[in-house]
Amino acid sequence: MQIDIRPMPLPERPDELGPVGDEFRAAFAFNERGNAERYGEGLYVNTPVEFLASLQSNADYRLDRLHAWQGDRIVGVMTLYSNLLDSTDVVEAQPELSSDLSLAAQRELAELLVARAHDEAARAGRSTVIMSTVGAATGPVTARSGFGAADPAHPEAAPLVARGYELEQVYRVSVAALADLPDLDDRLTAAETRSPGYEMVRWVGDTPSELRAAMCTMYERMSTDAPVAGLAWEPEAWDEARLAEFERTVQEGGRTLLTVAAREIATGELGGFSTLILPLTGSTARQHDTLVTKPHRGHGLGMRLKLDNLVRLRAVRPELVRIVTWNAEENRPMLSVNEASGFLPVAYEAQWQWKESR
Repeated sequence: MQIDIRPMPLPERPDELGPVGDEFRAAFAFNERGNAERYGEGLYVNTPVEFLASLQSNADYRLDRLHAWQGDRIVGVMTLYSNLLDSTDVVEAQPELSSDLSLAAQRELAELLVARAHDEAARAGRSTVIMSTVGAATGPVTARSGFGAADPAHPEAAPLVARGYELEQVYRVSVAALADLPDLDDRLTAAETRSPGYEMVRWVGDTPSELRAAMCTMYERMSTDAPVAGLAWEPEAWDEARLAEFERTVQEGGRTLLTVAAREIATGELGGFSTLILPLTGSTARQHDTLVTKPHRGHGLGMRLKLDNLVRLRAVRPELVRIVTWNAEENRPMLSVNEASGFLPVAYEAQWQWKESR
């Protein structure tokens, strides 16, 4: 199979004329089709403006996207994320393969893309590669976390197994439909009675100035209190500049953040938060982070935060009738909250890790 792998150039705008614009539009079509195949039709969609925004590097990470061409068509993609502020010895990567190829051709292409990812990591002096592929609830290879699995013969996984990657963690992708939650208000009322010592603080878009320092602490705790299995992620340090860059990046292209935080009435301390990303179009909101810090667990705040944001979503963007979320399979407390909130699994994503031998 004759394959040409080369970096994707980014246009100034989605409708740019010429070969760069043409490649972007081909990439957009490839991306949307892949999302539909992996998650279900209409579940994870983007506008061209959102897609272009998602391909930009920022102050937190560098993003490189490699396209595999067979003749005049894109048949595969490798996206590389290189953190710039912490975990700077890690490259996070995700391969995508065209379903039009035979399984043998997909395996051959995956090997080429993984080899190129390792070349790029070595060139950047990065000694750890974390690769995301299709996963499963159960399968021949169980994650080292003890929860979730993967098929080592899958075209995305086979070259990783051959290189000595370890399957560290599996994410469950789940979806909830608001139509299946007619008792949403009653559920929220019940959750509120479990945590009378907390009040909800809500905002749309950027974090209010008086809460920015506290939210920096929340994101730092997200990097230490959420399960990461054996993945080589370092604790993160957040300041207001990093928070501003995160909010700018996530909301680029017309998306909006919908956030609720739980504040302990006695101390004024934030004990947890939950954020939804509202896309520009489509019918599905995307759950981003949800965290209850360790000192504030045991009051049902995870459930209350999730339900509070779902009630707000129904009022703020009634056309967004579904919510999709990603959770580590070993994060049983959060999965229990999701299951009780009507979330059902639709896909699984495996997190594999390779470390250079020293």
